[in-house]
Amino acid sequence: MSGEDLFFPKFDDHLDESDPDIVVLRRQDGAFVAAVSSRGATREGIVDTATEDYRELLQVHRIRQGEAAEKHKSA
Repeated sequence: MSGEDLFFPKFDDHLDESDPDIVVLRRQDGAFVAAVSSRGATREGIVDTATEDYRELLQVHRIRQGEAAEKHKSA
């Protein structure tokens, strides 16, 4: 596998504050990550949630990269 194949998922989450009662954390593609009460939302909590979501994305990415490498080896 070359260095060109080692792209990581983009990390560009944003807050959707269109509802005054709920803050929604979304990925750059608009996918839902989490929702919290706007009253109880803290910067630290949102950052922790975004970080955990990114860890999960990286894990899925590594699995897919491994599967692609195996397919490439067997071809």
